[in-house]
Amino acid sequence: MSRMELLTEIERLRAEMHGLYVAGVGYDKVLEINQRLDRLIVKLIRISLVRAL
Repeated sequence: MSRMELLTEIERLRAEMHGLYVAGVGYDKVLEINQRLDRLIVKLIRISLVRAL
């Protein structure tokens, strides 16, 4: 996944998570999205670190 694809997916998941929270969807679903988002952010950081070397 490219850096741009990661950024796009991170933004999509962030918006989805916010929407679920506002809609009062259960904690488990919000947590699931949050964990997916965290994994993508870690990937983005790793890509950024490799590019910095």
